[in-house]
Amino acid sequence: MPETPAATAPPALSDRAVARAMWLNIAAGAFGTFWIGAAYGMPLPLFMQAVQATGFQLGVMGAVRQLALFAQLPSAFVVERLARRKPFWAVVAITHRLLWLVPAALPWLWPQGRKWWPVVLIAVLGVSEILGQASTAPWLSWMADLLPAARAGRFWGVRARLLALCMVASALGYGWMLDRWNHAPHALLGFSLVFGLAALLGVADIVVHLAVAEPAQPRIVAGVSFWKRLAAPLRERAFRRLTFAMGAWTAALALPGYTNGVPGFFNVVYLQENFGASYSQAAWLIVASALGTVIWAPSIGHRIDRHGARKVALWLMVLGPFFTLAWLFASPAWLRLPLAGLVPQPVVLMGAASLVIGGFYGGVQLCQLRLTQVFTGTAGRTVAMAVHWSSVGVIGAAGALAGGWIKDHFPHAWSTHLLPGGAPFSYFQILILLHVVIAWGIALPLLRSVRPPEPRE
Repeated sequence: MPETPAATAPPALSDRAVARAMWLNIAAGAFGTFWIGAAYGMPLPLFMQAVQATGFQLGVMGAVRQLALFAQLPSAFVVERLARRKPFWAVVAITHRLLWLVPAALPWLWPQGRKWWPVVLIAVLGVSEILGQASTAPWLSWMADLLPAARAGRFWGVRARLLALCMVASALGYGWMLDRWNHAPHALLGFSLVFGLAALLGVADIVVHLAVAEPAQPRIVAGVSFWKRLAAPLRERAFRRLTFAMGAWTAALALPGYTNGVPGFFNVVYLQENFGASYSQAAWLIVASALGTVIWAPSIGHRIDRHGARKVALWLMVLGPFFTLAWLFASPAWLRLPLAGLVPQPVVLMGAASLVIGGFYGGVQLCQLRLTQVFTGTAGRTVAMAVHWSSVGVIGAAGALAGGWIKDHFPHAWSTHLLPGGAPFSYFQILILLHVVIAWGIALPLLRSVRPPEPRE
């Protein structure tokens, strides 16, 4: 366990209070999932594509999201000096969500400045991401203090399953809204409606979550310097290896644009640019990833509690990339499906693969949440978790930037090199191959080297 400052133990909540807080957490998260569907799903990358953002700008947006994790560090130090985490968290989180009204209003407030919209989006949503991560540090330590260690894995698994159903609804709803209203003379009306609705539901998430019980956090004894607090968790070999492993894994995900299994920047853009997929068809990948979470999350959560998060994560990291390699079998063909009509083959292919990818990659995040709880003690937990997630974000940003650079500097298709399915080999297949190399060649060996076995709190 990382060395942490001494602290006074807080009084424990009753079992009834904890159970009520866990269900309120899920209820609040149901609203928040609709914000996540717009912010981390298909609408934002397709909006940036619609306003002609470059691959580099898409990569910068992804990198800003990763680098914003660094905001957890100053937030953690501020929060540990407060009597309660919840008020700080609420103010910062609500401001973070309200900034998503900017992409909703941009087409109406500044129609003549369209060429500058990608820059404005990167700046404004970058600030939103920083505030979001500043609110994440207190929330993570709050949840770690709240959840009983013996059933934390099962809770995260059940929560992920229920919220995944909301993700299905958001993906289908947003895809329909974009197809329905993104037409002349208001070609971006659908995006405005999606982002406006998402911002309001995101705020509703925070408001409902205010009713979740907050255990009193341990009071840190003064006298330990800032730098010693910062370095304490990284001096522990297991914590350090875990952090580097998850950083490499995050960089691998960021290359093709996955966010813990949910297709994001480059993959949905690739579907629309190269295969003419509609907004609703691109949303199928989001739906399939969410259904993958519904299918796999509860059993993954149970296995985390039974076998340990490290062992479960290793298996998921081994198996998940096999299904991501399905992108190498994309075809330019269109398939006729009952009720759906003609659909691009890659949508069907990757929709099927995403039933596993979404569950397995999302499961790795569940393991990561549990491992950060295992490898941080109660005292100083907020700072230790912030060190982990900030470091992971800095490493992960390299993957997003590399993805954007490769998109801009490699041809969209090399006609002399065809995939087994018949589609041209392109920049996206390079991203997929790099994803697999980093996942299996760097992240997996690092996580295997994490010793000793998971300690118990």
